[in-house]
Amino acid sequence: MITLTPSTNVVRCVQCTGPIRYPGDYQPYECADCGRHVYMADGLIRPGYHWEIVSGWLTSVETVDVD
Repeated sequence: MITLTPSTNVVRCVQCTGPIRYPGDYQPYECADCGRHVYMADGLIRPGYHWEIVSGWLTSVETVDVD
């Protein structure tokens, strides 16, 4: 289920800084504002973080190693 307001840690579009959403299975991630698709070459995954889908939005979450 997609919420209307993305969380603060949502991944942002490299073109317009709009929030990135996950439209569904086998669909590419896309900007909710301009419709641009997200590509791995965009470099949006930061070191030490990973992506999770939360309420239909693509979020950046810190990766924590459990010892």
